[in-house]
Amino acid sequence: MIWRAGVVATALGLTSGFAGVWLGVNVLGHHDGASSSLHAIIHDELALDHEQEAVIEALEASFATQKAGYENRVTEARRAIGRALLADREMSADVAEAAEAFHDVMGELQLATLNHILAMREVMTEDQRAEFDDRLANAFDVEG
Repeated sequence: MIWRAGVVATALGLTSGFAGVWLGVNVLGHHDGASSSLHAIIHDELALDHEQEAVIEALEASFATQKAGYENRVTEARRAIGRALLADREMSADVAEAAEAFHDVMGELQLATLNHILAMREVMTEDQRAEFDDRLANAFDVEG
């Protein structure tokens, strides 16, 4: 009987965690808001020249394709967790493996996003980089 309580608590914890992530990304728009804010900073506040704009737009187009691929993988990984949970009804090796795969792809997406930010930064002048770095420091709650 006690093991059932553990299974239920684990399932509720996992479900709540995934629901929180989903709400944060899809409903509250935190991820999209940060992306829009970064876009506004780069295009509206850094006074890029035409060449810089063209290079950054190409980087953004490339990253949009890459990001869509990661988002598809995230969706599939989330579904794999659900399938494993519903099939096993306990914290099985399959559930743990599916959760690990989900975290792996989320980590890959985070690293790709950071690489994209750094690639755009390389296009900037020193003054633009300083302004951009100040904004990044604020976004990450660190001192620049």
